[in-house]
Amino acid sequence: MQNLPSTLKSIFLSSQSASIWIPLVITGLSCPLLIRWAPAMRLFDSPSESSRKIHHQVKPLGGAALLFGFIPVILLYGVTPLSLVIAVLIVFLTGLFDDISGFDPKSKLFLQIVAATVLVTSHPLPATNFHLVADLKISLSGIPNMVFVGFWLVGGTNAFNLIDGLDGLAAGIGIISLLPLITFTFGQGSYLLPAGLAAALVAILVYNFYPARLFLGDGGSYLVGFLASYLVINTLSSISGATAGWNLGVGILLIGVPILDTVLAIFRRTGSKKGIMEADQDHLHHKLYRKFGHVTAVLMVYLIQAVLSGLALLVILYTG
Repeated sequence: MQNLPSTLKSIFLSSQSASIWIPLVITGLSCPLLIRWAPAMRLFDSPSESSRKIHHQVKPLGGAALLFGFIPVILLYGVTPLSLVIAVLIVFLTGLFDDISGFDPKSKLFLQIVAATVLVTSHPLPATNFHLVADLKISLSGIPNMVFVGFWLVGGTNAFNLIDGLDGLAAGIGIISLLPLITFTFGQGSYLLPAGLAAALVAILVYNFYPARLFLGDGGSYLVGFLASYLVINTLSSISGATAGWNLGVGILLIGVPILDTVLAIFRRTGSKKGIMEADQDHLHHKLYRKFGHVTAVLMVYLIQAVLSGLALLVILYTG
C-alpha cells in the first residue's frame, strides 16, 4: 500500500495515459470557455451562410478547443512535431478564416495543398500499397507516392468537412475511424497520436452531440479530416512495418463514410447546373435526417462507419 501513490503517479504520467488525459482535459475545459466567449470573438456559425445547413440558430464554434487539446500531444509525442504543427495550423486557420470572413474555394484548396506539402516533404513517407488480399498488391513510392499522399490528405480534409452537417457527426465518425488504429497499436509509440485525437474528439462530442451547444466549424472539421487522414497513414505503416508501407484499402475503409459521401457528391454535382463546388442538402446524412430525424440519422451513419471499421480490422488481421 505504501507504493500505491507512486504507482498511480507513474500510471497517470505515463505517455499512454498522458496522451489521453491531456487532450481530454484541455479540450473539455476549452469548450465551455469558447461557448461563453465565441460571440465576442465572432466565432459563431450562422445558418444563413450555407444552403447545406439545417440548423436555425447561431451556434458558437469550438474547433479551436480541438486544436488546443491536440497540439500538446503533437509536441510531446509527434515524430516530426514542428512540421505537423505547422501543417495543422495552416489547415485550421484556413477553415477558421472561412468561418469568420468567408474564403473562396480556390484559396482554401491552395492552402490545404500547402499544408499537405509541408507534411509530405518533412520526412520519408511509407509506400502506399493497395491490397485487400495478400496476393494482389499495387505499390507507390517516391514522387508519385508523395503526390498521392498529398491528394489523400487534402481529400480527407474536405471529406470530413462535407459530412459535418449534423450535430456530432464528423466528431463521432472521427472517433470510430480511429478505434481500430488504437486497438492494434495499444502499448506502442504509434498509439499516442490517434489515442490523443480520439480523446479530444470525445471531449468535443460532449458539447457537439445533438442538441449541439457548439459546432466544429470549417476550422474544426478540416482539422479532424486532415489529422485522421494523416494518422491512418502513420499508424497503418507502423502496424505493418515502415518498410512494408500502409494499406490504402484499409485506409479507405477507416474513413469510408466521408470518402463515400464525397464521391457521391462529386457525381451528383457534376451533373448539376449549380457546379461541383456548390453546397446542397442531398448528402447521405441529410436524406437520413429528413426520414428518421436528427439523432437516429447520426446513429445510423455511425453504424455504417462502424461496420466499415470492423471490416478494416479484419483486413489488418488477415493481410498484416
